[in-house]
Amino acid sequence: MELKVWVDGVVRVVCGLSEETSCQDVVIALAQAIGQTGRYVLIQRLRDSERQLLANERPLESLAKLGQHGNDVQFFLRRTGPSSSDGPGSGSGSTQDRVAPLSMPKHPEPEPLKRTQPKKSLTFNLGPSTSPKSKAKQLIRKSPCDSPKERFSPSPIPPHHATSPSPHSHSPSPSPHSPSPLVGPSKEEVFRQILQQQEKLRAFEAQLEAMERDSRSRNRASPASSPSPVPEARLQEEMEALEQAARRNQAELAHETFWEEELQAEVERERGMRRRLGELHAKMDDCGRRLHDFSSRSAQLEQAIKRENLGGGAHAGRANQAGGEESLGAMRAELQSQGRHSEELEGELSETDSALGKAESLLQEKQEELEELNKELRQCNLQQFIQQAGVLPTHTHSRTDLSDQLDQLELAHMLQERYRNGGLGLLPSESPPRPTAKQFLGHPRNLQNPLVSSLHPEVVTSRESSWR
Repeated sequence: MELKVWVDGVVRVVCGLSEETSCQDVVIALAQAIGQTGRYVLIQRLRDSERQLLANERPLESLAKLGQHGNDVQFFLRRTGPSSSDGPGSGSGSTQDRVAPLSMPKHPEPEPLKRTQPKKSLTFNLGPSTSPKSKAKQLIRKSPCDSPKERFSPSPIPPHHATSPSPHSHSPSPSPHSPSPLVGPSKEEVFRQILQQQEKLRAFEAQLEAMERDSRSRNRASPASSPSPVPEARLQEEMEALEQAARRNQAELAHETFWEEELQAEVERERGMRRRLGELHAKMDDCGRRLHDFSSRSAQLEQAIKRENLGGGAHAGRANQAGGEESLGAMRAELQSQGRHSEELEGELSETDSALGKAESLLQEKQEELEELNKELRQCNLQQFIQQAGVLPTHTHSRTDLSDQLDQLELAHMLQERYRNGGLGLLPSESPPRPTAKQFLGHPRNLQNPLVSSLHPEVVTSRESSWR
């Protein structure tokens, strides 16, 4: 019989198959045909589900189990990684070879387990196929039955560990969406976890080998009888769980390098802190020595001060007493002089207050006299204006304007005299006597200037002509 297999998008037909032909033989034949070495797996796809066939499974037998759905089955050859041997094992003509056991750092596989390892092709993994539903969605997606330890793995796999080949895993690396690492585990806890995971990995591998041997013995005992679907599904789930646990343990073991680097960094940090602590201790010792020196010097100075006080205490006391009496006498003399000066200032202040009162009273009298003179002057000016004009004023407004102008002129005269006498420096009693209204009437020229700005031009000219 023949079998159609898709290889890199091209359909290849494998002829000469029988019911005893295994997937390992088909993969070896296809690898020799394409002339490429590496690790290959045979994938069986039925509609939207995929399943990885084991090395000892028979493709024709699986097609016969599916019955009428066998026409919808497609087989794909998928390359999962490079070959585990140095030379090209697929092109050497040998059809079978012993696959090396799962490599674990610092804990090799025991020798009895190596002897019981079955012979498998260089192109197949020993692990079971993944779940069809999870394989259809994402090849590297983890199953929901993962343990809590898987969800809390320390950190994602470093890039240099993600592509390392493993005979029990067909996914290149665990999911990149694993949680961030827990900060602060101690070195002993990390090493203890690594040892525990290695022991669990050995136990899972031994259990997986036992289950594979059991399945092979059952297949040899009854090749024609088809197993019931329920035990096969349960076995499939158990093998998938074991494979996931093995991948998880391998991922945790891959973090050993990361934790070693963290340990080295912590050791270097500890050395730096110890060195700094030593420097601080040295500084503290230096400060202690300096403090001791200062305390000894202070004690010596205190003793010297005591000796000086005991030796020259009497002389120093007499000198201090004499100096105190002299300073006290000087202070008393200064106090008396300040008292006399304050009395003089008080006398001057009282005299100044009395003079200021007299000046205010005189100023008030002069202001009253000035008001009376202004009234007389306005009356005289008005009479003279009436005599010169020859008629009575028709409007009272001109009389009020004349009186206002006379007031302004008198105020200007008073201000000029004050400025001429030096402001308020001269007392009113010392200022020259002001002319009265009779003097103004007796000397008409004294009245000429004040009336120039207030009278009409024709009045001024007529008045000047009469005076001349």
